[in-house]
Amino acid sequence: MSPRTRQGLLLLGAALALGLVADVLVSFLPARLDVALGLGALAITVLALAETGVVALPVSLGRLAAPLLLLGTALLWRDSPTLFALNLVGVASVAALAAPRLRSVGRRAGLADFAIGAGELAGAAALGAPPLVLRDIDWASLPVDARVRRARGTALGVAAAVPVAAIFGGLLMQADPAFDRLMSRAFDVELGPLVSHAATMLLWAWLAAGLLRLLARPDLRKQADSARRGTLGLGEIGTVLVAVDLLFVAFVVVQFRYLFGGSELVRELTGMSYAEYARRGFFELVAVAALSLPLLLLADYWLDHADARRVRRFRQLAGLMLLLLDVMLASALLRMWLYTAQFGLTELRFYTTAFMGWLVLVLGWFAATVLRGRRERFGMGALAAGWLVLAGLNLVSPDAVIAEVNLGRAARGRPLDVAYGVTLSADALPAFHRGLPRLATNEACKAAVRLQDRWRAELATHERWTIALARAPRGAIGCRMAGRG
Repeated sequence: MSPRTRQGLLLLGAALALGLVADVLVSFLPARLDVALGLGALAITVLALAETGVVALPVSLGRLAAPLLLLGTALLWRDSPTLFALNLVGVASVAALAAPRLRSVGRRAGLADFAIGAGELAGAAALGAPPLVLRDIDWASLPVDARVRRARGTALGVAAAVPVAAIFGGLLMQADPAFDRLMSRAFDVELGPLVSHAATMLLWAWLAAGLLRLLARPDLRKQADSARRGTLGLGEIGTVLVAVDLLFVAFVVVQFRYLFGGSELVRELTGMSYAEYARRGFFELVAVAALSLPLLLLADYWLDHADARRVRRFRQLAGLMLLLLDVMLASALLRMWLYTAQFGLTELRFYTTAFMGWLVLVLGWFAATVLRGRRERFGMGALAAGWLVLAGLNLVSPDAVIAEVNLGRAARGRPLDVAYGVTLSADALPAFHRGLPRLATNEACKAAVRLQDRWRAELATHERWTIALARAPRGAIGCRMAGRG
């Protein structure tokens, strides 16, 4: 048996075992807990394969243990579905660092390397077990003794006997009611659950086989290429940057005059209230900032860096754009503050603001790396900034913040969006338990009743498990009816 065949058999066995574990977890554990423990089982399997030499992982990947552990814990910490999805993305981003492409380039991985690594991970999971079964394992080379031949013959005989017996048995059951009743009792098996368990096990074994095979691939070390690939001059790239800079300057001038000029000026010149004016532009400004980053990265990539004077001019134009983007992001933050004070806070507004925080970090990192000739450090720093923002989201609990902000508005006489508050996750329940009894309004009591109707059954069924859900207050939410004390 060749080493490749032996490795393939071990990987296939590990994948089938992981598929069985996944089926058990899905069948007997509540949602969220099964995902976290399944990912833990995958990580333990990879470590066991690495210890036995089946999978060769570089020592540097040991640094991924801490972020994986933290993100795995985060999957069970907060109850928010949105935050759970972001944590899964975070786990995938950490796992992508173990892809062969990213292992080969190490810390000097660029954005293209990250994209290829993520593609390797997704492609391997999609391809699943067939490459392992059909390409890696040489079935003809496996040793076959007498017992194996007898077992194989028996298995083939059973496979052939089942359809034959089914055909004849069906005919005989139709011929005699007593025999029909006897056979029906003997083989009273529900196929639906069996098919469901088999499908779950095969699905996760398929995905695990592809991922394990990818991790088992050796690193393909490539030589560092110090030559720039850019072929465009400052005339082409500089023209684009100058046009965008001028557009940004004009917008910033308007911002200082209108948004930073006060509500009276806005009402006089636009006919809108200050909050209505702010409401129109927040998401558009975030989109502009998000699109500016790839524009700057592409401009740096395609610029011919052979001329130091040309590079210096480019960096001046890019630096001016970053400065203008900072002003625009400050405008977006002010708009969001006004927007929230008038209309309340929602998940979309909160997470968009968090995304803007990540943009601020990444734009600053762009200035510290790309604009200083250290482009190869940008990708890992941008990814680390994403992990930092994700950690902050888990710490503050977005749904709890949303509930606190909206309850604070209600305490100042603003309307409370009860229908939206009921849709928030269990992370918001402690805030509602603290805040609703302080509101002396009939609306608060209606909100308390609707929250209790929604969560009474959900807290009792245990269909999913998170720390936030386990710690959620079970008692009724009190309130004070207006005019009744």
